[in-house]
Amino acid sequence: MSELKQYKFCKLYDMGSGISSKPEQAGHGFPFASFSTVFNNQFLPESLPDLMDTSEKERKTYSIKEGDIFLTRTSETLDELAMSSVAVKDIQNATYSGFLKRLRPKQSDISYHKFMAFYLRSKLFRKTMSNNAIMTLRASLNEQIFSYLDLLLPEYKEQQKIGDYLYLLNQKIKLNNKINAELETMAKLIYGYWFVQFDFPDANGKPYKSSGGKMVYNETLKREIPDGWEARPISDLLDIKTGKKDANHAISNGRYHFFTCGDKALRCDDYEFEGKSILLAGNGNFNVKKFDGKFNAYQRTYVLIPENKNFYGLVFYSVQYKVKQLTKGSRGSIVKFITKGDIEDIHIPMPKDSNDYFYGIFNKVFEKIDVTYRENQKLTELRDWLLPMLMNGQVTVKD
Repeated sequence: MSELKQYKFCKLYDMGSGISSKPEQAGHGFPFASFSTVFNNQFLPESLPDLMDTSEKERKTYSIKEGDIFLTRTSETLDELAMSSVAVKDIQNATYSGFLKRLRPKQSDISYHKFMAFYLRSKLFRKTMSNNAIMTLRASLNEQIFSYLDLLLPEYKEQQKIGDYLYLLNQKIKLNNKINAELETMAKLIYGYWFVQFDFPDANGKPYKSSGGKMVYNETLKREIPDGWEARPISDLLDIKTGKKDANHAISNGRYHFFTCGDKALRCDDYEFEGKSILLAGNGNFNVKKFDGKFNAYQRTYVLIPENKNFYGLVFYSVQYKVKQLTKGSRGSIVKFITKGDIEDIHIPMPKDSNDYFYGIFNKVFEKIDVTYRENQKLTELRDWLLPMLMNGQVTVKD
């Protein structure tokens, strides 16, 4: 790999502030890059989720072109300051928020935009950013700070090879996530039709309940269920455990996943649980997640481990369905937390006999999701392992 060269960031890019919009402009009009879109995306989506009613002059002044870098310019914490997102193509008629800074390249042969997307989110640059930021009540990024920042870059052709390779890994991870989202949607639809509406295919391939299938009243569920079905308590199907750790055990570079009641991905240096599990946040966002591997969990997180793998998918969607009822105030008030008793009170309608037909389709979908998820884990680990070594020249990408 070529020797790294030092450049002043401000010599390679022009910094521009975003549009100062009014509330009545939002939600209609033309594509708009918001703070949250930049913060949550290493590469700017080709189809922006937000809209802004802007003039032709504004769309020209605050345009988005291939190679533009967008940085969050203000935040309550240093960790969220100057988070970057890179445009991989021109976005017609788009503008960007006043809470962002746009860096437009002055050159075309020193910095490569796909390489920069990874460089600017690397630990090296994040540390540089934190050391130079201004922190009063809020962290902020301005022209003065921008003028202090240095970049250590390999030669342009090397950046292209690294950037294109890492971008392909990212695209594969993104595609896998899309596949899994569609599989999840399919599984939810099947659960709704079969185990809520009871319109599973009957012996003639027709929807059971809608075609006049025999229904019987179940006292536990207070509703009719198909003849030959029962309401089984969830405690018959799995162990319900609670996390053992508090949030202070989370560290940034731990070996194992650490699940909490929030959305933020955390790590820890030891594990308490292993295998295929369902995790339920007992408060906060009340998320229901599935995980396969070694992990630890916060004290207010419930860990559900089905004894029979055939019931894994059914249990997952049954818990998810019940949690939505609980947290929407179905008992007359908003539930601020979920107890172990709430989970034990879940009863699942299911055939009395061991009918693999009803569970097999879930398992097939889940197996595909798991395979794709594990592939993404490996790709993410590979990308994160390669990133620092590619950046400092320990590893190179062949032609």
